[in-house]
Amino acid sequence: MYETSPEFTDQVMQRLTMAKRPAQSPSTPSEHVVLNFFTRQKQFVHFAVAGAATYLFVATGILQSLVSVDTLRLEIEMKMRVHHVVTTGIEWLTQIIQG
Repeated sequence: MYETSPEFTDQVMQRLTMAKRPAQSPSTPSEHVVLNFFTRQKQFVHFAVAGAATYLFVATGILQSLVSVDTLRLEIEMKMRVHHVVTTGIEWLTQIIQG
């Protein structure tokens, strides 16, 4: 039925070998230090933002409200909101049409 070409294995192995080649390293040690500094600084900023957001969520109770979601209440509230939007939209369109 279906057969792979005889070169298939060679092509796959060649692509794997190309993918495993190490990335070009900086030409001078000072470039490596600068890149490492900016990488670590970026990681620290992400860590600080994530920590602050987590603290904010815990302190304000948002995290607790997300963890203890009452699905039935949420469903009812969403249906009420959608119903309100649809009703308001129909009234608005009716006023426009009647002029």
